[in-house]
Amino acid sequence: MKLATLQAQLPNFEIKLLTLADQEALLALEQSNPRYHQYFSANELTLAEMADDLTAHPTGVAADQKQVFGFYLAHKLVAVLDVLNQYPEQDFMFVGLLMVNSAYQRKTVGSVIITGLMQAALHSDIHCLQLTRVTADTGVKQFWEKLGFEDGDQLFLPLADNGRLAVTTMTRVLV
Repeated sequence: MKLATLQAQLPNFEIKLLTLADQEALLALEQSNPRYHQYFSANELTLAEMADDLTAHPTGVAADQKQVFGFYLAHKLVAVLDVLNQYPEQDFMFVGLLMVNSAYQRKTVGSVIITGLMQAALHSDIHCLQLTRVTADTGVKQFWEKLGFEDGDQLFLPLADNGRLAVTTMTRVLV
């Protein structure tokens, strides 16, 4: 998706593609949401993990299919959106992460961003958004359901400590 297409749908935000130069700002944002990281690891977040968050993508997916958008208000990073274009199918977009700084949560920031993303996706010939969410996180489930996403299959992600995490796919067909 083109940055300009997303920016046109969300003119109240300054949006930029995040790079490795933005690791510290991304770390601060993710540290404002410690509960999310605890699902994946008991260790503290590191800059190395931020570098991985900015660059990692599934096997078989080209690096240029991944985009990490930063959303700024008054020059402060208030949200991050990680997407994979044309994944898992040609006219799909996979939302790898939407995280809003804790100070901006429950203030419609996330809903506004996803509503803008859906409009930008339609302008980019994307007809379906898909994501996985941590199954145990019922608040996140309610957030996505409010935006018209529906539960799909439950999967288990392997974790670094040989554990596994239950996640549920969610899909929203765009019309």
